[in-house]
Amino acid sequence: MIDLARAERKAARLVKSHLDVDDLYEQLDSMRDYVHQLSASVGKSAGREYGRARDFASETAHEAEEAMKEHLAASLLLAVGLGIVVGYFIRRGTE
Repeated sequence: MIDLARAERKAARLVKSHLDVDDLYEQLDSMRDYVHQLSASVGKSAGREYGRARDFASETAHEAEEAMKEHLAASLLLAVGLGIVVGYFIRRGTE
């Protein structure tokens, strides 16, 4: 919880110590601008990396699909084998 009385006492001490309030507001404005620029930069960077990851995942999925088409028999055997293994573990877990 925020203790308003404590915050008021701290503010009163700052004002009593002849702190320039205008300077404080200028510093807060510059910090706000810096945080805004930083968040915009991080957002742009994250957007680029997301696009890169999406492209990579799409390309990998396409390559996997092509590999499955080229090796259809092996893909079917692998799928059946994985189904049997998963089914075994599910049955074993319910016993």
